[in-house]
Formats: sequence, structure tokens, C-alpha cells
Amino acid sequence: MTIAERVTAAGTFVREAFTENLGLKGLSLAFALGLFLFLYGQRDEQQRTVAVGLTSRPPSEDSARELMTQLPASIHVTLRGPAHVIDRLVQSGIPPITVDLRNGERESIVFNERMFSLPPDTHVMAADPPSIELEWEDVIARQIPIQAAITGQPAEGYVVRGEPEVEPKQITARGPASLVEVLQFARVAAFDVSGLSEGSHRRRLALDPAPTRVRYLGPPAATVAVTIARRVSEASFAARPVEVVGPAIVGVSPRAVDVTVTGPPEVVQALRAEQVVPRANLMKAPGFDLKDLRHGSAELPVTVELAGAQARVQPPSVTVKW
Repeated sequence: MTIAERVTAAGTFVREAFTENLGLKGLSLAFALGLFLFLYGQRDEQQRTVAVGLTSRPPSEDSARELMTQLPASIHVTLRGPAHVIDRLVQSGIPPITVDLRNGERESIVFNERMFSLPPDTHVMAADPPSIELEWEDVIARQIPIQAAITGQPAEGYVVRGEPEVEPKQITARGPASLVEVLQFARVAAFDVSGLSEGSHRRRLALDPAPTRVRYLGPPAATVAVTIARRVSEASFAARPVEVVGPAIVGVSPRAVDVTVTGPPEVVQALRAEQVVPRANLMKAPGFDLKDLRHGSAELPVTVELAGAQARVQPPSVTVKW
């Protein structure tokens, strides 16, 4: 074959390659192009798990119901979509979900794709957790006492007398029934008596914070009064003979009494028995007359005079005859 014939044959082959069976060749080209686009699109898709914030609209403070379930701050959502879209979502973040719980009756939260703000071609494959069960309680109110505590030490030689007095004595606690029903009292800040001496002392003290989920309805403080008195000691002197003041004594019954002395420790501890002298004053007896000493009798109180201390006598009186 000559060179001219070879050139002519090659040209015929090329022409037939482009002109024969055009329909079949066009279909093959379209199929190949579609397969390419499908595989490219598959390669461009991405699946990723991201965190989505969770917020709620709770019932109002005066509602009769309160949610006891602690909602998580976020949930994890697995998304599928174009890689560049998923990347933008990760960078900008998905808007948080807001759940309306204001009616106090919803029993659960079930997460589905409609709850999320997503671009087109992006889908939710799974949510973790897929749902949250909700627990509610009735809200109640009840009165509880207010208590005050003492801290510190008064001045030397003084003590706190009795219990602190609180005004008001009670406050209303409001919250879930299981929490309010077990409350025993509300407490105010401790009353510091350091260095205080004799007298009544009053202060306005703040209430300690209420337990979680419980509110105190009323003033946030209470007035506390504390009485400081001198420290006292006590000593007993048994069977001390009764001394009768007056003439012409016939007899005394009983002849001796028991004396209990209270006062500052330094005074009481220094007392000796002979210093504790019970006396009955016949000169003050009804019917007794020094000008007419006829026989008679009278029941007289017994007293003990002590400097800086007080005495209690048992029995408190004796019968004196003259």
C-alpha cells in the first residue's frame, strides 16, 4: 500500500470513529459522566458528630409545677452532608435547641431533624441521647421556724443566758414538695458574742441561702436578741442553824435549814460555812409586842444576807415560839 492509500485509510477510520453509532456513543458518554459525578459527589460528602446546645423555657416562678430533671447543656448530633457545608457548620456552630416546658406537663423530649436549623442537603443521622424523660413535682409552701446560732465567747466573767430570740420566728419556704416537706428550719448567720458584757444585744442578721430549688418568701434577714449575764457559781450549805432575832425565844422548828448560794465564782468559792447565817426576825412577827410578852408563835421567813451573792433557803420559813 502506498503512502497516499495509507493516509486515505487513516482519515476514513477517524471519520467513521466520530460519525458512526452516534446514539450509542452519546449514551456511553452520558453514563460515564453521570458515574463520574456520582462518585465525586460521594467523595465530597462527610459525616461528623457535633455538639448542639440545649435550652428550655421553664414554668414561671409562681407555677404549681417544677421540673426536677437536670437537662444537659448540650446533646451530640451526627450529621451527614457536603463536606464544605459540614465544615462551615462546625466553625459557626448549630443554633441551640429551645424546648418549651412552660405548661409543666411535658413528659419527654424526643429529638428529631425538624428541631435543628440545618442547611439544605444536611441531615441528622442520630442524636445522643435520642430522648430525655422529664420528671415533675408539685410546688408547695409551708412555714418553718428560724433558728439562730452563737459563736465566740463573751467578755471574761460573762456567759450567754438562755437561747437567742429571733423575730420573726417563722418564714415561708416554697419549692418542690419532696424538698420543702423535709425542711426543719431556716438559719440566720451566727451571732458573734465575742467580747460582749452584761446586757441584751440585738442585731439584724441575714438568712442563710435556701436549699437548691427552694425559695424563702419574706424578708432576707431576721432580728436576733442575745442576753449576756455574769457568770455564776453555785454552792450548797446543808443544815445551817437558824438564828432568831428577838428576846424570850422558846423554840424554833425546824432548827436548821439548807442554803444554796449563787453568785460570781470568785464570791461563791470564797464563802465559808460560818458566813452563811440563816435568820428569822421575831421583831417583825404579827402579834409580837415587847411590852406584852405573852406566849405566842409565828411563822417567819428565813433570810440569808450575803454581799455579791444570792441565797435560796429550804424550807423558806420556820415556826418561832415565845
